[in-house]
Order: sequence, then structure tokens, then C-alpha cells
Amino acid sequence: MKKKTPMARLGRAVIFIVLVALALTFLYPLFFMFSNSLKTLGGYYRDPFGLPKEALEWNNFFIMIRQFKIFKLFGNTLIVSLATVIGLIVFGVPASYAFSKVRFPGGDALYFAILATLFIPVQVTIIPMYVTFAKLKLVDNFFSVILANWAAFLPETIMLMTAMFKSIPNALLEAAEIDGCNYLQRLLHIIVPMGRPAISLTVIIFFINSWNDLFTPMILLKSTEKRTVIVALSSLVGRYSGDPPFQYAGLLLSAIPALIIYIIFQKRIIDGMSMGAVK
Repeated sequence: MKKKTPMARLGRAVIFIVLVALALTFLYPLFFMFSNSLKTLGGYYRDPFGLPKEALEWNNFFIMIRQFKIFKLFGNTLIVSLATVIGLIVFGVPASYAFSKVRFPGGDALYFAILATLFIPVQVTIIPMYVTFAKLKLVDNFFSVILANWAAFLPETIMLMTAMFKSIPNALLEAAEIDGCNYLQRLLHIIVPMGRPAISLTVIIFFINSWNDLFTPMILLKSTEKRTVIVALSSLVGRYSGDPPFQYAGLLLSAIPALIIYIIFQKRIIDGMSMGAVK
């Protein structure tokens, strides 16, 4: 085993320092919210950047849970976010497989037409979309937000998965076809396992995007009972603008589910890459 040169050790040390600095940069906002959510109002205004110096104010979290009913808001948002990512996988995986591995007339033109929709601002589509949903009597219905998310996120999902699926060797698919695997079997037993990194990345990105979306649920969901957590917290910021610790408690609680999804599927991305390398 070669001994590392001083320049190699220096390079590794620099990379380590940069990664630690980036980690602290990303983690500090969570620490800031957590620290300030445990302060009294007076303690926050005296020292917003320091640690709590008085008794910890856990009551901010209890109020969010009991009075603000944040778990009910979590349930509403979870319905929308889970249905969004499930639909993206169900529609996105077969479409991406077709664009990456199947030759058919007009395939390239259709693929670029789908990608072209990425350049259409969401604000341009909101009025015709609202009118359409109103005529279909889907306003104030979770399904309207789910459909809007599918329309907004599916082109990017197809772009991401198609790029990943193209790297899967054609020889594997040809061998499976010779062995008698039909189209669906090749999709389920080769494309899905080897495309797990792209699928996991899709789950992470679009679950978080859907969870944190303010614009679409605010437009399409009218009743208080169906509000998502971000829409409810936006009203909270206006109503309790003079109580930052209470606001930070709500923001911190709203971030936890998205963080859990990220932590779970981040490991799956690494596992999927390792699986692809072994195969």
C-alpha cells in the first residue's frame, strides 16, 4: 500500500474542512430554529443568536400540537405529498423506460416536447388550471393539488429517470428478452432495481417540494380543514408576527417529516448505486 504524500494529505484535509463547513452551514438554520423555539419572548429579543439562558419554553411546541393541531395539518400534507410521489413513480418509470430504451416513431420529438414544458412558469398556468378544476368541481379537493403536482413535476421526473436509465446496459435487457421476459418483467426486474438511485432521488426531491409547496394548495384548497402545513404556517407568521419563538416552533415541527424522508432515502441512493456497480 502506497504511503500518502504530504500534498495528498493536505488535499484530503482541505476537502474535509470544506465539507465540515458546508455541513455546519446547512445545519445551523435548524439549530437556530430549535434554540429560539425554546426561549421566552423576552429571552429571544435579548439574545436571538445565543443559547437559552432561562427555563426552556416547551410550551411553544405544546400549543402548536394542542391548539394549532399541527398533526392534522401533517396528515393533510402527507396525503398530498405521498400521492404526488407515488403517481410520479407509477407514471414516470414506464415513460422514462420507453424514452431511454424503446425506439418508436416520434419518440425524440415527444421527449423534447415534454422537457419544453419545464420552461413554462407555473404562474402562467394557474388561472386556466383553476378554471378547469372549478368546472370539474375539484376545487377544495386534495386531488386537484395532486393533479397539479403531477403536471408540474412529471417532466422533471422523466428527464431525471431517462438520463439514469440510459446508463443501464442494453445487453442485460436483451439477455432478459432472450430468456423470455416480457416488457413488464424487464421493467420490474431490471429497470426498477438498477434505477433505484433515480427513483429514490425522485422521492426525496418531489416529496420535499410537495411538502413545502405554498402556492398551489393556497390557491386550490379553500377550507381550513384541508389546509396543508405550509399554508397554515404562512397564516401563523402573519397572526403571530410579534412572537418569533412560537413561529420557530411551528417551522421546526414542519421540517421534521421532510428531514426523515431525506435521511431514509439518502441511504437508499447509496445502496442503489452500490447495487448497480456490483451488477
